[in-house]
Formats: sequence, structure tokens, C-alpha cells
Amino acid sequence: MPNLISSLTNTLTSGINSVQKGIVDTQTQLASGTKILNAAEVGIVTRLSAQATGYKSVTQNIAAGMNVINVGNTALSSISSILSQAKDIATQAANAGLQTSDRAALNTTFLQLKAQVTNLITNAGVNGENVLSPTGSDLTVQSGITGGASSQTTITNLAITVTTLGINASTVDTQTNAQDAIDTLTDALADVSGFQSTLAATKTGLESSAAAALSLSTNLQSTIDSIQNVDQTALQAKLQQLNNQQAIDYYLISQMNTAAASALTIFR
Repeated sequence: MPNLISSLTNTLTSGINSVQKGIVDTQTQLASGTKILNAAEVGIVTRLSAQATGYKSVTQNIAAGMNVINVGNTALSSISSILSQAKDIATQAANAGLQTSDRAALNTTFLQLKAQVTNLITNAGVNGENVLSPTGSDLTVQSGITGGASSQTTITNLAITVTTLGINASTVDTQTNAQDAIDTLTDALADVSGFQSTLAATKTGLESSAAAALSLSTNLQSTIDSIQNVDQTALQAKLQQLNNQQAIDYYLISQMNTAAASALTIFR
């Protein structure tokens, strides 16, 4: 009889140890918010996390590229406005009824506007990247994680100057020059509109890539969360069940110990 009670006590003690481990594991998961994963699950989470991080980096790269484009677009809009002002001045200067002094005053303003175009081009950069400047270069944005050309988007450097716009030699100091300037500025405005379209197309492509990268990153993170995040409600219920089981086991052991003590008195 004592041996039987002792055996049962050992079995219950082993069960208590198992329940205690379950309690500790459950409390650990509740505290961390993550499950205790096996090796295969750890491998999956590691791989998916690397991919999710890659897509997050892509969205950051694209955002940086978009900033460069946005600043360039803002500068182009200002340049277009200035060229329109310059064309208005040229139209005034082409009036046959103006005196020489009037055209001289208009020409001074006209030359100042041309200088503003150069200043806008020079200052259209972000962190050293300027898609308008003739001293800049094409900007390659990593817009995917697979590698190679398919994961890259090129923002073409437009290399704009008053020379490429054709207005470098334009003046409005004479009626003839003013008339020539009108034609030159009309072409320059068309060129600027074309540059704006080029940047707009690149921006649209980057926005599409950014949306795709964000969606993939979000989906990957959701998968990761489903693998490693705990169900707080379910774990709380499990913890309560384990605590109840532990209390029952302790009670049974105490009863068996009492029975064992009583049995031993028989054999004394």
C-alpha cells in the first residue's frame, strides 16, 4: 500500500511539474505577446520578416525619390510662371508705339526673370539630388526587392538651362528682339510642359510601386503576426485552467501524503 501511494504521489508530482512549466510558458507568452515557436516557425518568421523589411526599405527609397520629383515639379511650375511673365513682357515690348526707354525698362525686368529661371534650376535639389540641374545625373530608385533592372526606377535628369530652353540670348530691347523672344518663349513653355509630363509619368510609376510594396509589406506582416502573436483571451483561459489543475494536483498530493502517513502507522 505505501508503495502504491508513493507511486501515485510521484505521478502527480510529475504532473504538477508539467503543469507548472505550462503556467510559466503561458505567462511568458502573455507578457511578451508572442508565442513560443518551434524551429520551423522561427525559420518562416525570419524569412518573412526579412522580406517585409525589404519592402519597407523600398517604400522609404521611393519616398525619397518622390521628394526629389516633387521639388523638381514645384520648380518647373515656377519656371513656367516666370516664362509666362517674360512672354507678357516681350509682348509689351513688341508694341511699335513704345519708346526706347520703355523697352529698356522692360528689358531689365526680362533679364531679371531669366536669372530667376537659373536660380530655380540650381535650387531644385534635395540632399544633393537635382533632376533639373545640368550638373546632376539620373537618379536610380530601388523600387523592388527582387534585384536587377526590374526592381529599379530611373528618374531622368532633365539638364535644364536657359540655353536648352533657348532663351539664353533673348532680349526685348528692340521690337524685333521682342518679337523673336515671344516665339522663343512659346517654345520654352512647351518644353517645360514636356518636362513636367516626364516627371509626372515617373511619379505615377513610383506611386504604383510604392502602393504595391506597402501592400506586400502589410500582408507579410499580417502573416507574421498570425504565426507569432498570441491570442490573449485564449491564453488567459488556458492559464486559469492550468492554475485550477495545479490546485487540484496539490490537493490530491496532500491527501495521498496524509493517507500514506496513516498507512505507515499500521506497519510500525
